[in-house]
Amino acid sequence: MSMDLKATATDLRLCQRCPRLLAYQKNGETYAWLVGIGGGVVNYGSLFHDHMAGKFHKDAANPKSPCRQELMEVLRGGTSDLKTRLDALVRRRYFDPFLAAQSVKFKADQLMALAKATGFWVECLADFLSGIPSLLDFPEKRMGAVFLPPANILSLSYTYSDGQTLSVGGKYDCLLFNPDAARAVVFEFKGFKATNSTVDLAQTLIYAWLIEKTTGVIPAVKLIYLEDDAPIDVSSDGVKTMMDNLPHLFTVARQVLEKRLPLPVASDSSLCPKCPYDEKCDQDWGNRQAAQTPSTEPKIPYRNVSPLEEQKAEQDEGEERMAQLLETLRHHRLAVESMGYVIGPSFIRLKINLDMSKGTTVRKIENTVKDLQVALALPTMPMIAVQSGYVSVDVPRKVRQPLSLADMMKMADATRPQSKAAFPLGLDIDGKVLWVDLAEPIMTSILIGGTSGSGKSVLLRSIVVGLILCSPPESVSFTLIDPKRVTFTDLKKLRCLEEGKLLLDTEDAMAALSATVEEMERRYVLMENAGVSDIAGYNAQRAEILKRRVVIIDEYADMIVSSQTRADLELFVQRICQKGRAAGIHLILATQRPDAKVVTGVIKANLQLRVALKVTSQSNSQIILGEGVGQAQYLLGHGDLLVGGSVHVQRLQAPLASADMLGPEMFGS
Repeated sequence: MSMDLKATATDLRLCQRCPRLLAYQKNGETYAWLVGIGGGVVNYGSLFHDHMAGKFHKDAANPKSPCRQELMEVLRGGTSDLKTRLDALVRRRYFDPFLAAQSVKFKADQLMALAKATGFWVECLADFLSGIPSLLDFPEKRMGAVFLPPANILSLSYTYSDGQTLSVGGKYDCLLFNPDAARAVVFEFKGFKATNSTVDLAQTLIYAWLIEKTTGVIPAVKLIYLEDDAPIDVSSDGVKTMMDNLPHLFTVARQVLEKRLPLPVASDSSLCPKCPYDEKCDQDWGNRQAAQTPSTEPKIPYRNVSPLEEQKAEQDEGEERMAQLLETLRHHRLAVESMGYVIGPSFIRLKINLDMSKGTTVRKIENTVKDLQVALALPTMPMIAVQSGYVSVDVPRKVRQPLSLADMMKMADATRPQSKAAFPLGLDIDGKVLWVDLAEPIMTSILIGGTSGSGKSVLLRSIVVGLILCSPPESVSFTLIDPKRVTFTDLKKLRCLEEGKLLLDTEDAMAALSATVEEMERRYVLMENAGVSDIAGYNAQRAEILKRRVVIIDEYADMIVSSQTRADLELFVQRICQKGRAAGIHLILATQRPDAKVVTGVIKANLQLRVALKVTSQSNSQIILGEGVGQAQYLLGHGDLLVGGSVHVQRLQAPLASADMLGPEMFGS
């Protein structure tokens, strides 16, 4: 086993571009990192950070700095014109002196680019700071919590499956923290960019990983290029998703550091002709043809093997959609290349790489969404998202493929949680099933929103059936509230209904919710007397177990018949969600009207897991999933969903389930 493996964030950035270039650099080729880099040769990203942006953040974190006092005056003016005031301060105190000291190193076009980059940086600052009310109200008290002192090098160990460790180190440019919302953002400044900007993003993700492992908070990322007006802006949810690819990068880096030949090749084959080491690369690090990394694209196990003609039809559809996408984007003068596609049950994920050296950005791709709908003849606008190393464009399949709960559970049995309160929610595009465990603190209660035809009722029935199938006999009971009177008709004779029937009237439902709260409080007394902290501990030492109780309300909006009923309902929701987990009582609340009048702040604050099926507007999507997550209006209906809230946002296909999956012993006469 190798010992003392070490890699910096900069090393891993180079490894992302080409593992063999990292090997050359480790072998003494100092300028290997320049291969494939656009822009000038002066590393003024560091100059910009050290003498301007970094200086600003350092002053803001220093209680004795006179610039900090000026910044506090800017903040005391509130959100109105905050950007203008902040921009004036930055330019007077930092930007103008920086240019005066460094301008001889820059050309006129570089100076203009610097000014644009500064403007974007200030705009990001203003947006972030305006979202911290306590800072604007009491800047002298909150400045230290927002502007953190400049970081020393962070260093953590990553442990491989065989016990070998890799020491990973790095120093981010700037970090801001929002104490009101427990959110953070890390800034990284680059004076020039690689042809494929995902390598720069990889470096910033290393910083995000180090910060998350150190503080527990996953920061958003803002990657600013000083030679370009196309920054990369990734939310914390996007960062969380992208960090899932870091173990693969760490594994490749280990192979390089241990010189296990042949080394993997560059992911971008166009890099090799530009590389000064091209002629001797095979001799130094092994034959590139033999070292071609096999596709790591997971197999999609959501269906049985298709006949050859069906497979050919799927492949033809994927190729056709990719060709249409590339042609449309090139008509918009956007430089992109195909990175393949994956076919799911209801949509095809087209993967593209952006050539940002030619001005192609994620934002420009997103701006073509309406044109793509027309060019590809889609029933709805495609969903465009940043993924780990590429941009995905999801387009609906011509023929959807049904997904049964039985097949999905069989496929995902190996990943099923060891819990008595788990069920499979849906299948992602890579063939992985997301299990929900109600016993987990981040999943104990669920908000579900979706318009008519979105598959909401089918999803609720699959949750009930899934919970019964995954739970030991007689260990779970349900309170099913169905004001619409049609959602649970095939489940109305279940033996495990707590009240012995479906609850169709508001009066019966309110009485059941009140009784549920009383039962919750009774269980807390039992657990206190038994000296345990939760239902699992209580059941472990008692012959008569307490059942998990799951309350499901299908159409919450239909129950709000008066202001008093609304107030009582919100109180029941609040109490069950805040105290129910330990007592084994859980709430799933669904509505086809996810607007602010129905899903109030109290409701949102107390339901951790959020599921958005197809909705009618961006605002509805944001009400369910949170600000900035507004794509559920592009979903396809029939169980196509986004899940978020306490987990990173991902797109799933919910399964079809029916009461026929349950044995006759589960039903009364």
